[in-house]
Amino acid sequence: MLDDYTSFVKKTEILCKGLYLDDKLIDHYKNQGIEISFGRKGGAGPLGGRYFLFENRTLVNAALWNDPQKSNLVLGENRDSYFEVYDVRNKIKHSKLKLIHNPRYYNSDYTTSDGIPMKKIALVHGVDCLSSTIYQKCVYWACGEACKFCGIELSLKSNATIEEKNAQQMSEVIAVAKKEGRCNHMTLTSGTDENIDKGANRYIELLKGIKKNYPNLPLHVQIEPLEDLSYISELKEAGADTIGIHLEVLNQNIRDRITPGKSRISYGSYEKNWKHALEIFGKNQVSSYILTGFGESSDDFILDTEKIISLGVIPFITPVRSIPGIKDLPKTNHNIMVEIYKKAAKLMKEYGVNPLKSKAGCVRCGGCSAISDAYKNV
Repeated sequence: MLDDYTSFVKKTEILCKGLYLDDKLIDHYKNQGIEISFGRKGGAGPLGGRYFLFENRTLVNAALWNDPQKSNLVLGENRDSYFEVYDVRNKIKHSKLKLIHNPRYYNSDYTTSDGIPMKKIALVHGVDCLSSTIYQKCVYWACGEACKFCGIELSLKSNATIEEKNAQQMSEVIAVAKKEGRCNHMTLTSGTDENIDKGANRYIELLKGIKKNYPNLPLHVQIEPLEDLSYISELKEAGADTIGIHLEVLNQNIRDRITPGKSRISYGSYEKNWKHALEIFGKNQVSSYILTGFGESSDDFILDTEKIISLGVIPFITPVRSIPGIKDLPKTNHNIMVEIYKKAAKLMKEYGVNPLKSKAGCVRCGGCSAISDAYKNV
C-alpha cells in the first residue's frame, strides 16, 4: 500500500505536471464503461482536470492534456479499477489512480424546475464537495483587466453554465447530489461585482435560501477584500461557515502583471479583511488561495506566506495551471513545490493553524492543493 508521504510527493508532481491522455483511448475507456475526458475548459479555479484517488485515498485534481509534450506522466491502462500512470521520461511506473466518476445528475435528463440542466448549476469537486460559481461574470473581464489564470467567463461563452444561479435551483441540485452521496459540503464562488458590496449581497440572499432548506450543510464563500467589513459579518449570519479571501499572488510586481485589476487592492486591505474574518468565522475557517509558478523566489514566497499564516489564515497553495486553448502559463518545478509545501506546513504547525479542521470548501476538499497532505506528513 502506498504510504502517505509518497502519495503527497506524487500528488504534488501531478498537480504541477498533469497527465497525458491519448484522446484515441477515450473511446477505448468508454467501451469499458469509463467516461473520461479532458475536463472543464472554463470557470473559476484549476481547469481542464479530473479528480482521482490514489490507493490510500489521497485526492488529486489532475490536468489532462492531449499533448505529450505537456507531461511525462502518461495515463495508461485501467486495471482493477485503477489507471496505471507511467513516467515515460524515467521509464518507471509512477502511480495507480482511481477515477472519481461524474455524478449521475450530469446527465441531460436532470433539470431544475425551471428547465435548466442541473450540471449548469453546480458541479461536484473531489468526492463530496458540491461547487458553484453563483455569478459567472467579473468586472475585471469587462474592463480588460482579468486575472491571467482565470477562465470564469469562458464557461458562459461555451454555454456550459448560466450567468446567475438562485437558491431554488441550488437547493434542487443539492437534493439530487445528496441522494448520490456527493454533497457533504459546498463551495460557492463568484466573479467580482462592480458594486461596493463586491457581490456580498448576492451571496447573502443565496446563503439564506440554501440554509433554509439545508441548515446543516457547511457552506464556503469566496470574495475579495471589502471596504465595508460589516458584509463579512452578514455573510456569516446568512449561513457561510468558512470564507476565502484570495490574494492569489504574493509578489506585488507579479500581481501587477498577472492580476492587473485586483492588484490595485492593497495588501493592507487583505490583512484587514483576514483579521476581521477570523474574528467572525473563527480559527481555521479563513483561507486564501495562493498560486505559485510565476517565477517568484521560493525563499521570498515562504517569507510572504509566513506573514499570512502568522495571522491565522490557511494558505491554500497550488501551482498555477494553464487554461486549455489559452496561452500557456509557466510550469512549477515539483521538487521545489514539495519543499514549499513542507515549509508552509511546518509554519502552520508553529502558528497553530490546522487545515484539517476547515469545515467547508476548497481546504476541506483538498484536491487542488497538497498543503493538507504536507501538514499530515511534517
